[in-house]
Amino acid sequence: MKINFVPGTLEARIYTIFTIMVFAAIFIMQMVFFRFTMDTVRSSTLENNHTLLRQLVVQIDSYISSVERITRSISGDRDIQNFLENDGFVDPGETEQIRKSLNNYIKAREDISDILIVYHDGTVLSGELEAEVNPWVSVLDMDWFRGALERNGQTYVSSSYVQNIMAGRYTWVVSLSREIISEWTGESLGVLLVDLKFNRIEELCRSLVVGAKGYDFILDRDGNYVFHPTQQLVYSNLRTEPVGEILALLGSHQGRAFKEGDRYFMVETSGLTDWHIVGVSHDSDMITDWKYVQITYGFIGLILFLVVGLATNRISSGITKPMHRLQDIMKTVEKGEFHLVGEIKATEEIRELARDYDIMVGRIRELVAANTREQELKRKSDLKALQAQINPHFLYNTLDSIIWMGEMGQNREVVKMTSALSKLFRISISKGQEIITIRDEVAHVQSYLTIQGMRYQDKFTYLIDIDPELHDYPILKITLQPLVENAIYHGIKESEGKGFIHISGYARDENIIITVKDNGAGMTPMELEDLISGIETAPENRPKLSRQGMGLRNVHQRIRLYFGPQYGLSCESSLSSGTIMTIRLPLKEWEA
Repeated sequence: MKINFVPGTLEARIYTIFTIMVFAAIFIMQMVFFRFTMDTVRSSTLENNHTLLRQLVVQIDSYISSVERITRSISGDRDIQNFLENDGFVDPGETEQIRKSLNNYIKAREDISDILIVYHDGTVLSGELEAEVNPWVSVLDMDWFRGALERNGQTYVSSSYVQNIMAGRYTWVVSLSREIISEWTGESLGVLLVDLKFNRIEELCRSLVVGAKGYDFILDRDGNYVFHPTQQLVYSNLRTEPVGEILALLGSHQGRAFKEGDRYFMVETSGLTDWHIVGVSHDSDMITDWKYVQITYGFIGLILFLVVGLATNRISSGITKPMHRLQDIMKTVEKGEFHLVGEIKATEEIRELARDYDIMVGRIRELVAANTREQELKRKSDLKALQAQINPHFLYNTLDSIIWMGEMGQNREVVKMTSALSKLFRISISKGQEIITIRDEVAHVQSYLTIQGMRYQDKFTYLIDIDPELHDYPILKITLQPLVENAIYHGIKESEGKGFIHISGYARDENIIITVKDNGAGMTPMELEDLISGIETAPENRPKLSRQGMGLRNVHQRIRLYFGPQYGLSCESSLSSGTIMTIRLPLKEWEA
């Protein structure tokens, strides 16, 4: 598709405005869809994380339950029950045997740090065979010991803390403690303590996180850390978590998730341990392929932009193409051509404009035609008016001559002059035609010369020498007679010798040249200049002119009115040498 983009044109403006609007619409739609996609994926990811978090709670509860079964098994062991009932501490052999039994439990599980049995007097029996009890530690004051006694045979789960019961050992542990109750007497025999490492809890927490930056951590019911993947940094206050917001969230009814910065926190509480399991997801892990999503949306937007751009170009061209056609037709008016638009395939507004233009052009055509007819009528009227200025003078003089010859008894001359006059007027009338053939015009002037020759006996002779091939070409009637009249009255009549009038005609360069030459008195340069000026000047600008000048101006104006300004009369003359009047006519075939 060809894009004809010319700045400043209507098509360019439509194309530009549509393109900007479409680009803005596509950009806004892209942003809305992208945001919608992001929110949908984020919501789905958070829901998935929540599901994983609930699974983590179940697995941690399952893990604690498995350790609880171990405490129940140990506290119910008959050998241990007998050992505690019979004060076995006094016998080193039995004590060693019990410690080995406890050590077997430790060796069976990689997640158990130590198993201890504590008497009510503070005596400690450890499963670690090589370990020695720290004499500076008061076991009876520890939370896990009191918690176990308060629960009366139920398991107490502690928070994380540093275990320092054994000399030289400071280990972060989570403990499960249980009061050992005699199966026979129901009396309290002591407290069993199982210290757990964090390896299993850490393994569970790490197995159910989302993204490279996600992690889980555990708080106890009071908001103390049970486990955190960066436990040392947390306890050193080098890293903090929004514990206050998490505890506040648990007491509210706004759900169990919130966002802080680019992190999302979700909380689930274990009914077994009262621990709060917190899952943390990073925003950048929600949509790992967000760059791919951006590129996809960008590519779709580009395709839409190109498709809509081409459609916009087609629409703008469809609107402006008829207008260009209308504009081209309107420009022909500048050349004087009035073409109609006619039927045009365009919108209703443009078709209405084309119809109005056609109506206007039709009206202009009518006005031009009316003006042409008016000018033609005016030209004919002027032509007839000029012809009317010729006839009266000649008719008066000729009739006067006929009367004079009749009185003198010259009947033959009267017949000859009357016959010539009759022929002269018959041609002059020519059935009202303005244009006659050169043959008729020659016959007309010959009749005139016959009449004038009889009036001015032996005063002049004449010769008519016009190429016979020109006889059928058109000429305005009564063109030669005024020139011959001027040659007689203002040339030959004023000279003393016998005059001679030579009328010749020939074709040259698409023109017909007819000359009327006399050997009369001629004119001075000033007189010649005045005559030429009088011929060329319009009658209204120079109403006063000699009789000679008026006749020649009439002929000149008539020729120019009918054939055009490039035709007419020209004059050459010199004093005592005569005058040459030249007629220039178009070499144009007769048109009836």
